Order: sequence, then C-alpha cells, then structure tokens
Amino acid sequence: MKWTTNELNQVLENLEYIDTIVIPLCPVSLKKENISLAEQREDIIILTSEIERTYKGRVVISPEFTYLPEESNKIDRLKAWYEGFKGEGIKHVFYLTCDFDWRQFESEMDESLIWLPTLNINSLDESSQRVIVDKQLSHINALFSKRWG
Repeated sequence: MKWTTNELNQVLENLEYIDTIVIPLCPVSLKKENISLAEQREDIIILTSEIERTYKGRVVISPEFTYLPEESNKIDRLKAWYEGFKGEGIKHVFYLTCDFDWRQFESEMDESLIWLPTLNINSLDESSQRVIVDKQLSHINALFSKRWG
C-alpha cells in the first residue's frame, strides 16, 4: 500500500493483515559525479511500485529514507525508523536499495536488506523494462517468502 492518506487509513483499519513495510533507501547529492544516484532512485521507485501492486493489502511502502552518501549517522536514523515501525505493530521491515554501501551494515539489518544493482530501467524500452522488473521481483518474492515463513 502507498503512503497516501486514503491508503494509510485502510492500513490502520486492517493492521492485523498488514505485517510488512518496505523502506526505500535513497542517497541524495548535487555533486556532478553522483548523478547516478538519481538513476538508483528511479530504479527503486519502479520496483517499489511493482511491490506495492503485487502485495497490496499485505505490504506498505514507506516514504523514501533519504541521506547524504557521506552522512555518518544514517544507520542510527534508520534504526529509529525501524524501532518506530516495530513499535506500531509491523512484524517485517525490509530495506530496498541500489546503494552498495549499505551492504556493510547488512549484519545489523536482520537479513532484511534487499540490495539490487542499478540497471537504469527508465532508459530501456517497455518490454525490456518488464523483463528486468519481473526478474527483480522474483528475487524479492523469494526473500519475502523466506521471511514470512
């Protein structure tokens, strides 16, 4: 479900069925050498839209967790998000990113980090986009199934 007023009202009414939140992790920078960060975000947006469509009624997509690449306290801020959502009754928290730097924190993320390579999906034709998104979704589906039991 999306982070909109209507859908969040539905989430609150049906919280016993919605046990998972996906937090997109998106670095931001205005440095010219970091233009690829926008490509990462575009890929994440496409994938979270598909996750939301596939798992509507079970999964909530949170707003993007944005951070500066060199930010030193991003893991602490993200842990606060985790604690907040867990405290509100969410059983499973997944983090979705194309930023390889998060892999160094994987052990602190309770096997819920989903790292995907940046593929610049937006630059592809529609049929190629569909193939790539479907492959990524099958990977994500396997991770969800493993955690959900």
